[in-house]
Amino acid sequence: MGFRAEATTFMRIGQILLQAELISPKQLSDGLEYGGAKSLFLGKALQLLKYLGEEDIERALHTQKLIKMGLSPVLAIEALKRSLKDGITLEQALQDEHLETLNLSSEVKGSLRRTPVNIAVDASPEELVKIGDSLLIQDCCNEAAVQYEKALAVLEISLGAAHIDLAPVLVRLGNTHLARNSFEEAKQCYERVMAIKTDVLPEDHPQIAQTFESLADLYSAQSDVVHAIESFLSALDILEKNLPAQLGSYASILKKLATAAQNSSSREGRTLPVGEILKAAGLLSDRELQTALRMSKQQSLPLGIVLRENCMVGDRELQSALKAQFCVRQGVLSEQLAIDLLTRASRRGISLERLLHEAGVLVADEEKFEIYRQIATDLDQLVAAESSAVNSQQELAPVAFRLGASYEQVGDQRQAEVYYSRALAIWGSSIRGDLTAAKTCISLAKILQGQNRRDEALPLLQKALEHRQHVLGNSHEETIETMEAVAEAELATWNTAVALDLSQKAIHYREGLGQDGSDLLRAVVLTGDCMLQQKNYDGAQAAYKRAMSLAQPKEGRPTAALAAVMEKQADLYNQQGLPKVATPLYKSALLILEAAGKRDTKSFESLQSKISKLEQCIS
Repeated sequence: MGFRAEATTFMRIGQILLQAELISPKQLSDGLEYGGAKSLFLGKALQLLKYLGEEDIERALHTQKLIKMGLSPVLAIEALKRSLKDGITLEQALQDEHLETLNLSSEVKGSLRRTPVNIAVDASPEELVKIGDSLLIQDCCNEAAVQYEKALAVLEISLGAAHIDLAPVLVRLGNTHLARNSFEEAKQCYERVMAIKTDVLPEDHPQIAQTFESLADLYSAQSDVVHAIESFLSALDILEKNLPAQLGSYASILKKLATAAQNSSSREGRTLPVGEILKAAGLLSDRELQTALRMSKQQSLPLGIVLRENCMVGDRELQSALKAQFCVRQGVLSEQLAIDLLTRASRRGISLERLLHEAGVLVADEEKFEIYRQIATDLDQLVAAESSAVNSQQELAPVAFRLGASYEQVGDQRQAEVYYSRALAIWGSSIRGDLTAAKTCISLAKILQGQNRRDEALPLLQKALEHRQHVLGNSHEETIETMEAVAEAELATWNTAVALDLSQKAIHYREGLGQDGSDLLRAVVLTGDCMLQQKNYDGAQAAYKRAMSLAQPKEGRPTAALAAVMEKQADLYNQQGLPKVATPLYKSALLILEAAGKRDTKSFESLQSKISKLEQCIS
C-alpha cells in the first residue's frame, strides 16, 4: 500500500519531467521563459526549444493524468522512465501483476489499459486555443473569447486553478477582452496571470515584466495614465536586470512609456533647473547642490560649469540632465518621467540620450544609437522566428549573425561571441557552402584569437575555408584570404607542415590571378615563418628576401610592412646566433616605423626590447 496516492495528488508537468530526468533545471527555466514570451504551453515550448520530442511530452502528460487519478507519483515516474528507456507503454512498464496488487481505482487501471501512449491528453485545450487564435485574426473577438474560455475550463479541471500552463490562455483571453473594451474582464485575467506567475517564478523574471506590460496597456486604453506609467516602470525595473538579452522588450516598453507620458504632459508650467533635476534623480545631494549654487553665484559661472569643474557630477550625468530638461520643455517627457529615466540611465552607466535612442523616442544620428536600435529589432525578430520559421536555418541563423556583428561593432565581445556561437549552432555541422556561415566562423575565430583561445579558433577558420572553397573555388580572393588565415592559425599551434602547404598554395593561387607586390606579401612572409619554425634557414632567407622586394614602396617613404619584413629577417639571423647582423636590421626597422609615424605601436616597443637585449649580449 506504500505506493498508494490520494485522489487529489497533483504534480506539475515540469516536476514530472525533472524527476524523470528528461530535462535539466536550466531547460525547465528556459521552457517557462520561452513559453511565457510566446504564450505557449510548457510542453510545446520545450518541443520548440528541441529539448524534448512530441512523444516525450505525450507520455509525461499521460503520467500526470494518472497521478491525478490516484496512481502513486513514485510508481508513475518510475514507469515513465522505464517506458521511455525500453520503448514500451506505461501499462507494460507497470506490468499487470502490479495493477492487481496495488490499491488503485478501476478508473486508473482502465486508463492504463485503454489509453495508447501516443494520445495527446492536452490536444483538446490546444486545439481550442488554435481555433481562438484563428478567430481573433479575423476580428471575431466574441467567438475567440468563447474558445479561450472553453480551453481554460478544460485546463482548470486537469491542472488546477493556479497552474503556470493556464497563463498563456489567460493572456489571450485578457487581450481579447481588451480588444472588445471589456476592461474589467481583461483586468481580472491579467491580475490572475500576475498571481500565478509571481507564485511560481522569481520576482525579476521577464514573464512578470510582460504581465506588467499587459496591465499597463489596459490602463492606457482606459486613459488611466498614472497607473499605466507605474506598471510600465515596474516592467522596466525587471527587464533592466535581464539586459542585454531583453533589450528588444525593454525598448518597446520604454517607447510605450514615453508615449503615455507625452500624452499626459503639459508644455505649460515651471521646468525644474538642472541642479534640481540632478538632485531629484539622486545624482547630487542637497548639500552638494547648495554648495554649487553658492559657488556659482560668487564666481558668476553657470551651475553646470561649477558642478563639472568641482567633480560633483560627470560630463555624462550633466549632459543627460540637460537632455532631460530639454525633453520636458518640448513636451516629449513629463517632468517625473524624465527624472525616472535619468536615474535608470545612470544606473545602467549610459547617457539619457542613448536610453531614449534605444526606444526610438528621438531621431538618432549617431552610429552607435542606430546599432542599438538594430539590436532591439533583431532580438524581437529572433524571438518571433523561433516559433514561426518553417526553415529555422534560413530564418534564425542570419539574425543571430547580425546580432553578433552588431554587438561586436559596439565593443561588446562577450555578447558577440554568444550570438555568433548561436548562429553556428543553428546552422549545425551538416550545412555546407553558406557564405554567411563562413563570415560567422571568421568573426568568432577573431574574437577567440584575441582571447588567446587559438585551439578553439582553428576549427572555425577551417570550416570557413571549406564553405568558401565549396561556393567560390580556390582562386577567389576571399578563399585565398581565408587560406592564409588558416595557415597563420596552424603555424601558431605548431602544425608547421600544414601551414607551409597552405601558404604555398595561397602563393600559387595569387600568382595564377596575376597578383604581385603587396597582394603576395602575406603568403610569402607566412612561407618564411614556416621554414623558420622548421629551422630551414636557407628557405626562410629566400622567402624573406622575396618579401623584402614585395614590400619595397614604389614611391614615397618606407612603410610599416617593410619594417615588419626587416624584423623577420633580423629574427632569422638572431635565431642563427648572429646578433651583430640582427641588431642593425632591428634598428633599421625601428627607424622605418618612426618615419611612418608608428612610435606608439606594439611593434615599435617590441623592436626596442629586442635591440636592448641584443646590445646587452654583444657587450
